[in-house]
Amino acid sequence: MLEDWKKRQKLHYKVRDFFLKRGLLEVDVPMLSATCGTDPQLDYFETISPTHYLATSPEFYMKRLLADGFGDIFSLTHAFRKGEIGKRHNFEFNIAEWYRIGFSAEELQQEILDLVNEITGLNLPLKRTTWEQAFENVDMEKLKAEHRDWTLEEIEDFAMTTIIEPGLGTEFIVDYPPERAALAKIRKNSKGREVACRFELYINGIELCNGYEELTDAKEQKKRFFEDIEKRKKMGKPVPKIDEDFLAALEKGMPKCSGVALGLDRLYMLALGKENIGEVLLFG
Repeated sequence: MLEDWKKRQKLHYKVRDFFLKRGLLEVDVPMLSATCGTDPQLDYFETISPTHYLATSPEFYMKRLLADGFGDIFSLTHAFRKGEIGKRHNFEFNIAEWYRIGFSAEELQQEILDLVNEITGLNLPLKRTTWEQAFENVDMEKLKAEHRDWTLEEIEDFAMTTIIEPGLGTEFIVDYPPERAALAKIRKNSKGREVACRFELYINGIELCNGYEELTDAKEQKKRFFEDIEKRKKMGKPVPKIDEDFLAALEKGMPKCSGVALGLDRLYMLALGKENIGEVLLFG
């Protein structure tokens, strides 16, 4: 355990150095907040007195700093997600989140791959696969017939985790459906269809990061928050407070940028050849 931890720490220093050499400013934000994101796919830990939430990511605080003119920033911190436990999941995990002013999603994808290659010592190529391409060989009609009580989103999630993910090599899944945009902006693809500027990097079937070309429209973001809340209600999930400070930051003016959250524990698993997240944690 001790030797593995020493190796992990060397990798952690290299991650920080990667960002510092590229001119990003490291920031420290709270892990306990009076508000929380509304994403229906994320479940959070809630404290009781007073009501606060353990952060599922540092995103909203970091975007407030962007609106205050902090420029390119990164944070190496802990995040918490309820119900996520297993070989690749832990309730509490380490995350690298960073934002690049003026970067497109494609430019940020290259930087992510640069980081992954530097930390792992690999020379992984940049490959992009659209969401539509990923589902080309999935028999959705058969899945719909087999799971009549499921929503389309639930069927797609099932197909992704059981059929698509196991066959992925090293590739970015890009151009998500607009309804899966989360906090990403929407654009039209080469076929004139609306897609979300959202991407995820998979390596050997393991999701390593989730990123966006960021939505900066406060009105649109507020609309999405309320849509998320309605989805959470239908799913029987708790409804958090909307982060009005974050919306105020968007109103103030957040610069055009792209951002990403990357799971550091999974990155270190890849670099050290480990199969279980507990092998790169002191207490997992």
